[in-house]
Amino acid sequence: MAQITHRTRRRLLQGFAGLVLFGSAAGAQSAVPAGEFVRQTAIAQMFGMETATLALHKSNSPAIKDFAHDLASQQGAVTSGLRRIVAKRSDIALPDRPDRRHLDLLRDLTDKQGAAFDNAYVEAQRSAHHEVAVLMERYANEGDDPELKSFAAQSLPVFRELDRKARELPVGP
Repeated sequence: MAQITHRTRRRLLQGFAGLVLFGSAAGAQSAVPAGEFVRQTAIAQMFGMETATLALHKSNSPAIKDFAHDLASQQGAVTSGLRRIVAKRSDIALPDRPDRRHLDLLRDLTDKQGAAFDNAYVEAQRSAHHEVAVLMERYANEGDDPELKSFAAQSLPVFRELDRKARELPVGP
């Protein structure tokens, strides 16, 4: 069990490190391209919805279940907005599934039960929502597509709030 927790923690740290490196390199060069912004946002939303479903089925924590309900509701609205934008465009497509890193995290969460699930879920939410809040803020400030830049600016408060709520989730022993 400790090995699974270590593996999940390692993947979360790798993902966060990747975001920091991507952000640093891209910041030094140019803004995140529109297609990459859409891809990262869509993957984060898929991951959020899948983990919310897992939490609603697997967690016994009222705080985690409340967060998962809130997450599903808020991400559903954001996802609809992004889909409306992309539907009008031929130059950008939504991915049809999460990337490998997020699929691995989902698999790890699926394998966990009880307190191990709750702890891994909280860790995943804290990392994921911080990453998305940083992405939204960066694109809102530096984005290269006016419509997506507006979407990022409008979505940023949602992800900041989810980031704040994720940091307040209880972590077990």
